[in-house]
Amino acid sequence: MEEYFKKIDVKHRLRDPVYGFVHLTAAEMRIVDTPLFQRLRRVHQLALTKYVYPSAEHSRFVHSLGVMHCSTLILAGVHDHKQTRLINEPSERLIKTLRFAALLHDIGHLPFSHAVEKQWLSGLKHEALSQYIIEKDPHISSILEGEGVNPREVSSLLAKTPPAKFRLVHEIVSGQLDADRADYLLRDAHLCGAKYGEYDFARFLNIFAATEDGDTGLLTLCVDESDLHVAESLLIARYHYNMQIPFHRTRSGYDIVLGRFMRDFVRYNEPFNVVSGELKEVDLERLALLDDYEITEHIKNAGKGGNPWSPYLLRAKHLVPVIDTSSMSDSGVRLFKLLVRRLESEPSLVKGEDYFVYSREVEILKWGGSLAEKSGPDETGVPPQGMITLLSKEGKGRESEHVDICQRSWIFSHLATDPPSIHRVYVVPEKEQDVRALLDEVNAV
Repeated sequence: MEEYFKKIDVKHRLRDPVYGFVHLTAAEMRIVDTPLFQRLRRVHQLALTKYVYPSAEHSRFVHSLGVMHCSTLILAGVHDHKQTRLINEPSERLIKTLRFAALLHDIGHLPFSHAVEKQWLSGLKHEALSQYIIEKDPHISSILEGEGVNPREVSSLLAKTPPAKFRLVHEIVSGQLDADRADYLLRDAHLCGAKYGEYDFARFLNIFAATEDGDTGLLTLCVDESDLHVAESLLIARYHYNMQIPFHRTRSGYDIVLGRFMRDFVRYNEPFNVVSGELKEVDLERLALLDDYEITEHIKNAGKGGNPWSPYLLRAKHLVPVIDTSSMSDSGVRLFKLLVRRLESEPSLVKGEDYFVYSREVEILKWGGSLAEKSGPDETGVPPQGMITLLSKEGKGRESEHVDICQRSWIFSHLATDPPSIHRVYVVPEKEQDVRALLDEVNAV
């Protein structure tokens, strides 16, 4: 693995609580020093999770450095894997493209993580803004071009469907078992003081191989079947992590309040011009100043004016979850639906003011749908986008073949076809007893 760091000519190293050190080239450090990347220091990785786990104060900045470092380790592990058969070694340009994409994958994250993303970007996700910045910010694009790397190629690694030639490195940055998840599971668990996201990272770096199609030259990332249990352990870690950290019921309540608070302040849409579902223009100078600190000041000032939601966002109050089906049976979901129906018919309670209905499917795998809809490799032998493949041997002496991981793993199959869902009803404290009385009514039916 050290050979990879020699190829990229690292000039700097930064202390990191997960890896010990993160290595950067001179060009990467120049990107780190740009205004838009420095903004990530002021965007919390876990938004208001710090109100639940007090030490969750880390930023998108340190996570981005970690993903770049982790992506390089994964690529090195792929190259060194005994099952990897590459016609050509990864080029210096490919390694640079991977590292730049990993470093910049969250450059478009808005304040307080995902809570206001759809509202401010008119339904788009932060990846669209990240791609825009990589291509349009003159500071960043000029650094990439100076390194012989095309900004459009870097941004394409953040798209759902990248160019075929970048498929392997795309899967390392934005795949099902990618460097993004590998880093934030360990980092968030460590800095929350929790154990929910931990897995065998050292072993994880060595489970991937790459096969190259002789006709097309396309590279495919796959998991050695003998390491299936390692991949499963990361998936289980993500399941526990999601349920206990980002979807913790108290933290989700703060996300709801933040969305409700920002609904009254549409001026934060102003830096973004979205036309027909496409990001046409962004005021990058304004964006460089748009961070958690600015929104927090806005919350404090609104509170002085009597805004009812400011005390929640300053940790003086919190919504009360009167029903939570994440730990209940099907009967709990039925009770949730009955309560929602009863609340909607109650004139003294206003949805979005007195109570909030929260229903989410918790994504564990990025790909969703039924296994029946998944198709195997096409006539070229290349698996479809989003499919995780095992490099499997059915008996001694047989050639390795690609097999859908869901065919060999009950854990992957179950979480792909039946991801967990959460159904909750939150209520402002002043209305808690009224809603609990209604809950008792429907529960007695």
